[in-house]
Amino acid sequence: MIDRLLSLIAPHYCCGCGEVGVKLCDCCKNDILEDTPSICIFCRKLVKNANLCSNHQLPCSTGYLVGFRDGPLLKLIDDYKFNRAKESAKAIAELIISRLPAIYGDIVIVPIPTTPHNVRVRGYDHMLLIARYLSRQSGWSVESVLTRQNNITQHYAKSAAQRKEQAKSFFRVKRELSTDKIYLLIDDILTTGSTVQAAARCLREAGADNVIVAVAAIQR
Repeated sequence: MIDRLLSLIAPHYCCGCGEVGVKLCDCCKNDILEDTPSICIFCRKLVKNANLCSNHQLPCSTGYLVGFRDGPLLKLIDDYKFNRAKESAKAIAELIISRLPAIYGDIVIVPIPTTPHNVRVRGYDHMLLIARYLSRQSGWSVESVLTRQNNITQHYAKSAAQRKEQAKSFFRVKRELSTDKIYLLIDDILTTGSTVQAAARCLREAGADNVIVAVAAIQR
């Protein structure tokens, strides 16, 4: 209700074309999806369908990417993360669900948990909010089975080796997971992939047989 009242007083503008009333209009959304890069999210090599090549031994079965972190997609995500534009969560969820193929089975959406510090700063867990919108659009359930073990936030300037080492201590899983469910792990920005890989590995070690990764944006 508060968000709706604020949208009347200070209306949203499309992050692409500036259209009044939405954070991302349909035309700009389609432009982003049409430009989805055909690359592996972990090594950047060219691929044909999903965004994961066969050159890795990874804890996830496949991966999907919306786009590079630039242009309207950069503004959409950065407004959400740093300017508290909560309406962007819905637009980001729409982009992710539009990028995914038809998936059949008992699917559980698992958001990468935000650090406790950033939850306090923003007033909400930004990935959990995206997961909830994604759930409304897809009918899939949301389970916050991952827990952050520290307040470390990885910075893009750190080396890949540092990020990989840091990520090992990021997460734990609250309980044993089902071997019959498909766990859809979602994140907003991927740089080296160390955070996503660490989270997916935790899910697998807790019993998940099938982990799929979906990322909104990849850092160039």
